[in-house]
Amino acid sequence: MELIKYLETTRSEKTLLKGIYKDQKLPQNLIKKVNAITEYLDENTAYVYLGEKKDVDWDSIYELAKSLAENAARDYQIDVASFVPGCMCIKGTLDAFVKGINFTNANLYNKKTFTKKVNKNQLSLLIEKPSQEVQDAFNKALILIDAQNFARNLGVTAPNDLNSEQLADIVAKDFKQYTNLKVTVLKKKDIQKLNMGLLLSVNRGSVYEPRVVIIEYNGDPTTTEKTVMIGKGITFDSGGYSLKPSKFMLGMKYDMSGSAIVAATMKAIAQLKPKKNISAIMCITDNRINGDASLPDSVWTSMSGKTVEINNTDAEGRLVMADGLYYGATKLNATRLIDVATLTGAMVMALGDTYTGVWATSDQAWEEISRAAKTQHELIWRMPFDEEYELNIKNSVVADMKNTDLSGMAGSCSAAMFLKEFTNDVEYIHLDIAGTNDIDEKPMFAMVKTLIELGIQK
Repeated sequence: MELIKYLETTRSEKTLLKGIYKDQKLPQNLIKKVNAITEYLDENTAYVYLGEKKDVDWDSIYELAKSLAENAARDYQIDVASFVPGCMCIKGTLDAFVKGINFTNANLYNKKTFTKKVNKNQLSLLIEKPSQEVQDAFNKALILIDAQNFARNLGVTAPNDLNSEQLADIVAKDFKQYTNLKVTVLKKKDIQKLNMGLLLSVNRGSVYEPRVVIIEYNGDPTTTEKTVMIGKGITFDSGGYSLKPSKFMLGMKYDMSGSAIVAATMKAIAQLKPKKNISAIMCITDNRINGDASLPDSVWTSMSGKTVEINNTDAEGRLVMADGLYYGATKLNATRLIDVATLTGAMVMALGDTYTGVWATSDQAWEEISRAAKTQHELIWRMPFDEEYELNIKNSVVADMKNTDLSGMAGSCSAAMFLKEFTNDVEYIHLDIAGTNDIDEKPMFAMVKTLIELGIQK
């Protein structure tokens, strides 16, 4: 099935698929089962029974759209207006259909040698005489889901096809199409000159060079306000000398997802063109073992000058992002820092795969990202910054900090406090997507849409 690419405004030859609610006049022989389709092919029309209007919301339409994309028995032209429930306008209904269909139909990395099951029937969306506001909502939905699918495709790619050098090259080449983005790729020598000792320490075990990709969008030259996003880009995480058990090494190709998410956000920002200044930093390497890989008990010096004792080489994401945060604060002069990372197993234990954990140093920052998440129907939960959580990471005998609190308690909070140490006191939002990024081996990539919304909201 092809992706939705444009909004149809006139009736086509496809069977017209209409939504119908319980309180409407129901056609004879209609199947009164929620989301069941009854076809009246003599009229070239079909109806989806939706039940009570009060029970239908954005999520209901989104899930219906995903189901149709997978299971539609024939070509349908969807009459969007007929699906609008009581709690939503036509723009929201259209948004749910576009995102649901295109999420499901995304052409993602796949090396199966046999033909995978594909629904060859086609869906299209019909709104007769759409207003400019509706057309704008459609265009925005397309941009957001395209960005999410861009990140999903990078994330699901096998690590032997996406090392640090390749990831940087893909983004740099793809972003050449956006003349309003400045892309800078820092190679190992550049990173060494910046004294990014924590990122370099993680890279020591790799056969590939590290990369730092900086993507800048300057949409408002009249202000010094600037948001800088930092994404964790561990293209594969073995755990280093603190080696992961084999079972827990599976899926570690997704450890670069934070970097893919901030890149995808910038891809959408370039198209939506908000009057804001927004940048992203992708901190990219893998975490492997060789004869010179970082050892537990090693002490490394960060770009900030703070020293870190490594008591767990599997807590490497916070190391690469620490240097990225400091770069964003001091070299890009951020007034707000946001980082995104598949950071801690403790996050999965705390919130499962339902909510993304969010830490914010100000109520305003929390309120703004909360509003953006609600607009984009993504679930987030505010977590606490508290000095109590950094007591154990500040008790090193030989360095300013340890990289891990080994107490086994509140590991996601101590990780957040570790990162906060490198923000140079800039307003800061931390997103731990360990539970919501990939579920059952499938790329979900929560927070792409929320970060885009945060970037464009007024």
